[in-house]
Amino acid sequence: MPPGFVYVAKIKIAENHSDIGSRVTGMMRLLVLSDIHGSLRRVKSLQDISRDITIVAGDLASCGSLDEARRVLKELVDQGPPVVWVPGNCDTPKTLELSIDNAFLVHAQAVEMKGLVFTGFGGSIYTPFNTPFEYSDEELGSSLAQVLESIGEKQMSRTVLVVHNPPYRSGLDLVRGGEYVGSKRLRELVERYQPRLLLTGHIHESPGVTNLGKTLAVNPGPLERGNYALVLVDPDSGVFVARLRKL
Repeated sequence: MPPGFVYVAKIKIAENHSDIGSRVTGMMRLLVLSDIHGSLRRVKSLQDISRDITIVAGDLASCGSLDEARRVLKELVDQGPPVVWVPGNCDTPKTLELSIDNAFLVHAQAVEMKGLVFTGFGGSIYTPFNTPFEYSDEELGSSLAQVLESIGEKQMSRTVLVVHNPPYRSGLDLVRGGEYVGSKRLRELVERYQPRLLLTGHIHESPGVTNLGKTLAVNPGPLERGNYALVLVDPDSGVFVARLRKL
């Protein structure tokens, strides 16, 4: 397992946000963000968007700044709802050490909240740009497979997978030159375990919503350009509906 990565076999229950076993009334609203790149102006403009949980699929900062990442998370937390997050390849691995009340890191670990199980993986597979948080596709696959196996297949219908790097040939990983640059190992894991929802980012030019078997996959697009997504969820009925939005 790469340095700085944490594998937690048992699911943590988020304090003050666990209502497991109680019936969810109405549809939960998940605000999905990625590729913020330090834009506090964009983050502050989200203040009036109603949601139950905010989810950040990586790249809080622009150039590896730990202070930028901290400020972005703090602003999101101050808006009220709990924040579930992973870092991106433009974030320093030191973001894994950040501890902010009501912000729940799910990199290589799992958190149970409001009837859903959240897990994920930050950073990205190797890029041509030598960004701060990169690793091999094999490292991503082996680490994430352990977490998914520990959660168990019976929980996949209520599992939300938050991974900065999109899966290979998903349509969410298509760069301008026409090449698919997603993770092959992640694609294999999604096809094997079929988590109910996959939230990703990283490839700015490929926002979209697609289905990979039973998995609803969403790349909201970069918040730094005003892109985000809303996902409506009823864990009891298994209904998940995603919509891309623009500020």
